[in-house]
Amino acid sequence: MQFIDSHAHLNDPAFDPDREELISKLPAAQIAMSVEIGCSPEEWQPALDLSQKHPGFISAVLGVHPEYAVKTGPGDLEILSGLLKHKDCVAVGEIGLDYTCLDISGKELQQTIFSQMLTLANQTEKPIVLHTRREGEDYSAYEDAFYSLKHEWKQKSSTAYPGVLHCFCARYEEARKALDMGLLLGINGCFTYKKNEYIREAVKKAGADKIILETDCPYLSPQGKRGQRNDPSNIPLIAQYAADYLDIPLEKLAEITTRNTKALYGQV
Repeated sequence: MQFIDSHAHLNDPAFDPDREELISKLPAAQIAMSVEIGCSPEEWQPALDLSQKHPGFISAVLGVHPEYAVKTGPGDLEILSGLLKHKDCVAVGEIGLDYTCLDISGKELQQTIFSQMLTLANQTEKPIVLHTRREGEDYSAYEDAFYSLKHEWKQKSSTAYPGVLHCFCARYEEARKALDMGLLLGINGCFTYKKNEYIREAVKKAGADKIILETDCPYLSPQGKRGQRNDPSNIPLIAQYAADYLDIPLEKLAEITTRNTKALYGQV
């Protein structure tokens, strides 16, 4: 039984003391693959470097997280366009809208960068890793992101799925819109938190065949490990929690999510 961490930040400084040691132990923890996200200009090359250091085990995803829109200039977009052609780069991301950080990157700037990222996805025909975050009960970031996707994104990818709604933390209403666009749902430690029954209910309605697993490490450790550094070895814990809630065998969930992740990132 094997799992894939579809969304990790192993280049985060939190892993500086033991990065290579941790990566070397992941296969023994049933992790067959990890996907490294480079979501700002200074992270793109390190993400590719990490994937090249661990061929076949780590792949890279490159893009501009909405929080880092303020750090991105026209020259960076040209650089990104070139890096997206690299064989180890499997998607454009994480990209999207996040109105919880408007004090850093304003709404208009976020929307402009998101539009540019969608253009790159259209040009390269790579899947997208979508970051969209609500603020309290305000889901306007989701509404605006879905509007942009509907009008600017071709929903076309050279892989079996055009993208994933990373870190799914919303209602079934948002899940349904994402699924209608062909997106998978990325399930992480948030799924395990006691207060998040609405997320679990939405995922159950969506169905196990529409999800993939992720950590978003070093953040969002699953219940029981909250407050500790998260890492890909926690994927089986998240999977067990999801399998129990969805009432399917863990082996079946591992099979489904591994197949979906490989299909999303063109690894099959």
